[in-house]
Amino acid sequence: MFRKVWLFIKLTRPFFLLGGVLAYGLGLIIAAWQGTVIDASRALLGQWLVTSIQLMAQYLNEYTDFEVDRLAGQHRTRFTGGSGVLPSGALPRDVAHTAAIACAISGLAAGIVATLQIPAIGLIGLISLLGSWFYSAPPLALMGSGFGELTTSIIVALLVPLTGYVLQTGRLAPIVFLVCLPLVSIHLAMILTFEFPDRIVDAQMDKKTLTVRFGLKRMAQLHTVLIVGSFGLIALLPASPATRFIWLAIPLAVWQISSVIQNSRRARGNWERLSFGAIALFALMSGLSLIGFVAT
Repeated sequence: MFRKVWLFIKLTRPFFLLGGVLAYGLGLIIAAWQGTVIDASRALLGQWLVTSIQLMAQYLNEYTDFEVDRLAGQHRTRFTGGSGVLPSGALPRDVAHTAAIACAISGLAAGIVATLQIPAIGLIGLISLLGSWFYSAPPLALMGSGFGELTTSIIVALLVPLTGYVLQTGRLAPIVFLVCLPLVSIHLAMILTFEFPDRIVDAQMDKKTLTVRFGLKRMAQLHTVLIVGSFGLIALLPASPATRFIWLAIPLAVWQISSVIQNSRRARGNWERLSFGAIALFALMSGLSLIGFVAT
């Protein structure tokens, strides 16, 4: 029993849940910075909604991507190619499907409760739930359509912070969009990095991600444009506390761009290190944005 619990934890990949917590916290901090007294019960309700949807997406991706993950084999890294639990046969594949449905029900319940308190959250929650479900699931299967990357980035880097903000304030505000737009760009660059090690297997399985459609070198170029564009947006958009410390992320951004370009020219790149660098860059920029509001 202990081994099965441990395998389910590995399937869950709790490390990735930290990104949802950080993005959600950014929305709360923006609301608090504007003078809103944070309602703890609503804060927990929103985190319940966010985490339920995130877990649903992760379990469903493990279930629907079973064959791709099985073929990935040696190409898998600690951050890409799934958890590896299902292809190994350690747990039945249906476990992930059942867990995804349970989390979808949990997310629906949280969304209904939240909507009864703040009606505006209903639309945000519904878009997040449907977008996350159909990222992996047919008939849309956005992850192989060329639209899944942007959909995921909008949900994680914009709608999650917006959930935290709207649940506390009951309204939309331009500042949330101004703060989150550069983060959407950075998150999209991170998603592209995740696709690089899986591109060969994805092509074999006719999973038409952006990297499969346009090739590694072009996506490495797009990766550069997205990161440079993110800092360009920060420079052009009206100043906010989020930009106070964001420039501290420039050295990591430069390293990430340089490393991706170099590895895109090799037969076999060090994608594990670069995947971690992509995660670190998104986490650092989100964290620095949050700290900027706290320190103001």
